[in-house]
Amino acid sequence: MTIGQLNWNTVNDTVMGGRSSATVTTNELGELIWSGSLSLENNGGFVSIRNSDNWHDWSAYDGVEVVIAGQGRAIQVTLQRADRIIRAGGYRALVHTKSAGDTRVFIPFSAFVLKRFGRQIDGPHLNTGLKRVGELGLLIADKRPGSFSVTLKQMKPVRRTQRTEVAVDVGPLLVSAIERGVPVFNGGDAKGCAEIYRKTLKRLVSALKLGRGTWAEQLAEAALAQSLAEPPEAAAWTLRRALDSLLYSLEVR
Repeated sequence: MTIGQLNWNTVNDTVMGGRSSATVTTNELGELIWSGSLSLENNGGFVSIRNSDNWHDWSAYDGVEVVIAGQGRAIQVTLQRADRIIRAGGYRALVHTKSAGDTRVFIPFSAFVLKRFGRQIDGPHLNTGLKRVGELGLLIADKRPGSFSVTLKQMKPVRRTQRTEVAVDVGPLLVSAIERGVPVFNGGDAKGCAEIYRKTLKRLVSALKLGRGTWAEQLAEAALAQSLAEPPEAAAWTLRRALDSLLYSLEVR
């Protein structure tokens, strides 16, 4: 069964009074074409689709592999646990897509964060409830109003491979960077703090410690690129959030 043969539904900000719109169709290859317009009017700002087919036992897998042409949009991959269904939320992992061509990324289940109304909430890791997961979907809420067109080519559960494995020393390196960076930031040197975080992420990427084609590698690269265009304090926070997200994904493996 192709991705386009599954039962997909749209859920947009119109359920809360917003004015965004979107539709889903398929092309001749069975790929899902999701297009429409994102509007920030009337407190809106999100469009989403989700698969309402049966719940699945994915306990034999380590994550999902997604292939998507997203025109540079920041797109959240979403999931629900049958024993922890969150209305206006669920488990989410952010993917920064390429401006042209396909983005192929492995997202470990441990990277999915439980959110409601866009904010992280307390709850168990997705990893602890993989016996029944479902409502796989996509969500755009990147504050970029206007038309969009996304082609979802693949979304399937997979096992971790040697290529997508994260090195065992990543956690200690992240903790060390934060322990060194926090007092520097609190001492008024945001630029110095940002440089500590930046060097750590660069080292992890260049040494392939975050794997290749992984959510972790992509997250680090996106944070590095964004921070270069920001003033020191904003850059420090952008990089720190990336460090925290990587640490979260290592809590349950």
